[in-house]
Amino acid sequence: MKNNVTSPKVLKTLMEKYQVAPLKRFGQNFIIDGNIAGRIAEAAVTSGACVLEIGPGMGALTSRLLGCASIVAAYEIDAGLSAALRDMFTDETHFHLFHQDFLKADLNKDLDGLFKGKEVYVAANLPYYITSPCIMKLVEANMNIVSVTVMVQKEVAERLCAKPGSRDYGAISAAVGYFAETKLLFNVSAGCFYPKPDVASAVVQLTVKRKAGGEDDEAYLKTVKSLFAMRRKTVKSNLRQSFDLSAEAAAGVLREAGVDENARAEMLSVSDFEQVAYSLKKSAVSFSDLAGEKDLM
Repeated sequence: MKNNVTSPKVLKTLMEKYQVAPLKRFGQNFIIDGNIAGRIAEAAVTSGACVLEIGPGMGALTSRLLGCASIVAAYEIDAGLSAALRDMFTDETHFHLFHQDFLKADLNKDLDGLFKGKEVYVAANLPYYITSPCIMKLVEANMNIVSVTVMVQKEVAERLCAKPGSRDYGAISAAVGYFAETKLLFNVSAGCFYPKPDVASAVVQLTVKRKAGGEDDEAYLKTVKSLFAMRRKTVKSNLRQSFDLSAEAAAGVLREAGVDENARAEMLSVSDFEQVAYSLKKSAVSFSDLAGEKDLM
């Protein structure tokens, strides 16, 4: 790809050529700062790596990933952008594009043949409205993912990296913390995008510490969601309501887990949530009737 799509002038010319425009319904904001695109790629990928990109847009990050990766597989939901990307990267034989909704994609079916079990590095400028489900899909994926480096809304980045007891610590913090170590790499101003969003952004890196697929994953995630159901209430109160437990039963579960029944969920560590989930399972509590854990924001 020879075009510098981080140049606003070049970007607008290309959008006219391919008859595409940023679509609000897909949360599209294109990177127009080459330094930012380069920093994300440098942080996300090691030389010769297999890379998964989500929402390549007009290819600002893609072109930099291709410069060091052995293969880049990208998911783009927008038909017009997909056609433009295929044309712009037509000479890049190690670029594989899926015109598909990432959240509906069967990653193993699509990518096993490309990545062949090798380590996978994820990079993305995520649309803000699907940040939580995208990240949960990645950390729960049955793939050899090493790290996930994503640009998200700054407020979300702070939640992802928050520690127990802090104002920003919530269900998504505890859920992601179960699978990965999180680190806020750097902030990105709204002026680095076209169109300019109403909020600031930040780049976060998740380093995977636990492979998904364990039998305790579902119990843990549903426990987190249930205990954060009403933030102002105690964990005992949330347990009772979520699992239809008596006061005595809820107190017993928490006592077994070593958790103060008057604590609130934002004070609990990943280990605490694990112990509560384990105690619930020992008590033969059913998790099947609880709502899914994908929307944790």
